[in-house]
Amino acid sequence: MHRRFREIETLLRQWCRSEYGALWLRIARQKHGVIRVKPGQFIPVVHFVALGDKPVFIAPQFKVRPGHRMVGSDQFRSGHTLEEGELALGPAIRLDVVEDQALLAAALRGDISTHIAGVKIPSQVFSAPAPLLLAPDSFPKRSFVLYQHIFGAGPSYPDDGFFYVGVTTRSWQKRWAEHQRAIETGSPLLFHRKLREEMNAGRVTYIHHKVMAITDDIERLYATEEWLVEGHWHDERRLNMIPGGKSGLRYLRENGMLTARVVPMPDERDRLVEAWLREHPRKGLPAPWVSEKWKDDAWAVAQICGRDDRLSVEQVRAIRELARTHPAETITERIGARNKDQVQRVIDGETYARVT
Repeated sequence: MHRRFREIETLLRQWCRSEYGALWLRIARQKHGVIRVKPGQFIPVVHFVALGDKPVFIAPQFKVRPGHRMVGSDQFRSGHTLEEGELALGPAIRLDVVEDQALLAAALRGDISTHIAGVKIPSQVFSAPAPLLLAPDSFPKRSFVLYQHIFGAGPSYPDDGFFYVGVTTRSWQKRWAEHQRAIETGSPLLFHRKLREEMNAGRVTYIHHKVMAITDDIERLYATEEWLVEGHWHDERRLNMIPGGKSGLRYLRENGMLTARVVPMPDERDRLVEAWLREHPRKGLPAPWVSEKWKDDAWAVAQICGRDDRLSVEQVRAIRELARTHPAETITERIGARNKDQVQRVIDGETYARVT
């Protein structure tokens, strides 16, 4: 879509001159900036739509609905907490590219029905945190990407369909191409199988490719992936078959899919699970321990704090207490943390949320 870049940039500049757009831009320029929203208020996403070769336009903003699918922190550096039903959402940019003739015809006649027949090419939706797109020069040279693929039809558009969370060492586009090949060649993984089934049944009108973070800190990304998958574990739309992050690696080892001393790259985990499923087609995947044991806070805290290079329960509690009067740099030295970022993530509520 590079040929439409100038068109999109011009629209974004104009939109940011509006009252809401100016607020959105100000928060987007802040590190870890979020906007607190309640049901009925705008989701802070500027949503571009490209219908074929027609001029790109900005769609009306979506509003938060009860039951909006989101896992997030309720603790902030300001000390404030979220109210009941309130969410903290980061500004994002989204582009929806529609090329399918059935979808274009439906858009032309204003058809917003839940099912549109004859869709062969689902609309491709791309989104990412606004700071990543507004300041792309800040990308680390060697980076890891946390992403989601979301798909569905009708009222689930664009965030509430079936979803899969993953981490890759390459661009999400290369990883998506691998997922596509796996879908086409009969992969038994739940994500691949479900998308294949829904496509064959004509129940997919959009596929949303959502970049959630880009960083050179794989530990942080693993922790976030683990937190996201765990937070959505009982959601029937979740298509991840094993726990995320390092809990997923432990699961693979406990069930004989990975030897003790092997540490696979993030992209290799799906292949290990797929190989096991192909070798045991009638067994199905062993039930992940996380679904029951994560309900036990004492067990969860032991897992979170009992790994190498992780903070102890006492250190986590000390960070929270010291954060009231000391900066992260001072706390890092006093408690012997790995680095300032490790401490700051605890203060921001991004890690160790189960430790109380």
